[in-house]
Amino acid sequence: MGVPMVKRCCCCSLQTGTLIIGCLYTLWALLELTVYCLMVTLWPLGDKRNDGTVSVHKFVLYVTAAAVSGVHLLSSILLIVAAWKKLPSLTLPWTIVTGIITAIYFVFCLTGISLVIQDSGTILGVETAFICVYLARACISVYCIVVVHSRHKQLMYEEDEDRFQHSGKLYKSVRTDEHRL
Repeated sequence: MGVPMVKRCCCCSLQTGTLIIGCLYTLWALLELTVYCLMVTLWPLGDKRNDGTVSVHKFVLYVTAAAVSGVHLLSSILLIVAAWKKLPSLTLPWTIVTGIITAIYFVFCLTGISLVIQDSGTILGVETAFICVYLARACISVYCIVVVHSRHKQLMYEEDEDRFQHSGKLYKSVRTDEHRL
């Protein structure tokens, strides 16, 4: 069983859709990276000991999140280059990174749903809203992965077709009257 294929992205071609997806994910990853860096450097988190330092655990969490956002930013920039230059191999890093992040979001959503079902508290509405946002983001990411993967396959098919068309130059016809076939 493979990834489903689409012929168009919403109301545009696969190339345009891939370019739009690359730009949107680049902006999103840049925003996430900025927020995580600001949370570590400017916002004193936890363990306020009158010096405004950040706890080690939260520091590690946000630095890790910033690193993941940085990798996602780089792969999104590669996706823009891939869409612009029609290079199928550069779509793979984005597909892999986004697939892993999307799988993690689905796990977070399922974990969050089970925790909300088991818990009774005053902020269940906020927690439910966060779960819905992450679930919607994960579903949108799955569609974007399908679009980018379809564009990858389309580019590979075009390369193979082009290679096949030029391979005819090497072909020499065999005269059947000389070989008594």
